[in-house]
Order: sequence, then structure tokens, then C-alpha cells
Amino acid sequence: MSDAFQLYPPGGTGLVLRYFTPSAALRAYVQCYWQAQRQAQGGSEPAGIELMHPDGAAGLLFNFGDALERDGERLHGACWVDGPKRRTARLTVGSQLELLGVRFLPGMALPFLGESLAVLAGGGLTPGEALRRLELEALHERLLETPDPAGRIALLEGYLLQRLRRYAAPQVLALTASLDWLERHQGQASVATLVAELPFGQRHLERLFQRHVGLSPKRYARLLRVARSRELIKQGGARASLTDTAFAAGYFDQAHFIHDFKAVTGLTPGGYRDHVRRRYG
Repeated sequence: MSDAFQLYPPGGTGLVLRYFTPSAALRAYVQCYWQAQRQAQGGSEPAGIELMHPDGAAGLLFNFGDALERDGERLHGACWVDGPKRRTARLTVGSQLELLGVRFLPGMALPFLGESLAVLAGGGLTPGEALRRLELEALHERLLETPDPAGRIALLEGYLLQRLRRYAAPQVLALTASLDWLERHQGQASVATLVAELPFGQRHLERLFQRHVGLSPKRYARLLRVARSRELIKQGGARASLTDTAFAAGYFDQAHFIHDFKAVTGLTPGGYRDHVRRRYG
């Protein structure tokens, strides 16, 4: 069972996010468990939109509220596999939003999903019923009968530990080392530089990433660079220099920076800076 959680206050949409720490046995695989609910507000305010940025990771998602609406599409169902996203998703925060999720570390979902991550990559959610061997719908029913957060996290932990024991495969050390290397360099160093430090070639690295991450090393590195750019813009606030941000994130021309940022987030860097000002003040 998780041993800690953090509470993030609601923004303009009234969304409250709680993050729960996984147990020691799962910490090498799971980033966190999370719960999302809309805080009750007076009046009849329209639904807001929350941005869900890609980090190269996959997850599981369980819905206990109204029908989920993501990227303008209304999704009827109870549970999904959330594959690695290439672009920022937009979650509609309705009055009855109540979600519970598991977020795996990048490259660490395969033992639990039993499916090449390349099959699950993209922008959409894969319904639990499409992967019946995961028995996600039965798990959802058990979660629904357990309304308290601690009980739900305990059920998720038990499910994941059972899946991990059944799979019982060792971690791919070359993959974890490559992921760590790219993260340390914040996506700024070239994939060719990484391959030069490996005992195998780029083709083998590509196969590893497609199977375990669902993204190419180059695309994963771009997500890291854009994530770094977003953090710099947040830190700088309304006065953030986008030229300095681009340089600090490893871009040497504005055109490349704007192209990558918009390809991932759907916003220009300036548009994201405006969003940060509205969202956080």
C-alpha cells in the first residue's frame, strides 16, 4: 500500500489531484497512483479543460463519474489502458469527474500489460474490454465497491503485484540505462551519441524502445526537451524569455523550438506562457 500522498490544490477548473506513492516492491515500475476529482463549487460554472502532457509513459485509467471526455471525444466505458501519448491530451473537467489511475515509469509497463507498447502508442485510450486478459473490468467493479482511497490503492497494488509475479521477467538493463541517459541529458544529446556508448547498434535500440516504450528514442527525447521547456516557462512566469528558454532546452533556433513545442502541446511557446499565466497566476 502507498505510504504517502501529495494534494495539489484546484486551479481554475476546480480539479483536485492527489498523488499516491507506490510500495517499495513496485517503485521500480510505477511512478504513482493518482486520483482526480472536481471540487464542488457554487453556481453552474461551465466545464474547464486540463492539459495532460505526454512523458513517454503508459498507465491504467478507471472512471467512477460521468462519461469521460478527452480531446473533444465522449468516451463511454469504465476503464482503459492509456498508452504513451505523442501529444498533449485535453481533459474536460465536468461536475461529476472522478478518476483513478496508475502511471507507470517510461519503459516499465510491459510486465503488467503483456503487450508491445508500440501497439498501444498514440493519442487514444484502449478500452479494457479490448484486452480481456488484463481483467480490468472485473478490477473496476472491485474498486467501485471500495470507495475509500486507501482501499482502492491496496486493490491496485495487489493487482499489479500479481501481474508482476506472473510475468516474472527481469528488467532490460540496456533499456533502463538508455532511458536514464536520455533523462539525465534532458533529451538534448543526440541519439547517435547515446548509441556510441552502447554495446549494440541503433536498430537494436529502436526495437527495444518500440517494444517497451512505444516511441522511438528520438521522439522520446523530444518529449523530454519539450517538458524541460514547459518547466522553464512555468518557472519564468509572464516574464519568461522564450529565446532564453529555447537555448536552455537545447534548441539553437526559434523555428525548431516552436515547431517541436507546438507538435507536442498544440500550443506555441508564447501560447503556453499565456496558459500558465491564466492557470497559475
